[in-house]
Amino acid sequence: MIWLFSLILLAGIALLFGFIANYAFKRRSPARRAAYAAGGVGLLVTLPAYVALAQANSAIVAFVGVAVATALLSALAFPLALVVTRRKPLEPDPTVFD
Repeated sequence: MIWLFSLILLAGIALLFGFIANYAFKRRSPARRAAYAAGGVGLLVTLPAYVALAQANSAIVAFVGVAVATALLSALAFPLALVVTRRKPLEPDPTVFD
């Protein structure tokens, strides 16, 4: 049951970060805004693990494992953030190549 709650919490945070990315990066493409939001979600969720590993002076293998977890959580959050960032498209900035 806790896994379901954790996934629902991750989905809620991803939707919130996608909403914030809509306003913070108005001129970026929806995919880039969703990538920023998903990266932020992945980093926010795994930040306590990084801090715990740093305080315990763990081996580099443990840090690599947490980095993989960050990438997986970001990949899970990307489609949900993309749903929010595609809702209200803005005019793209002609000076930025996406």
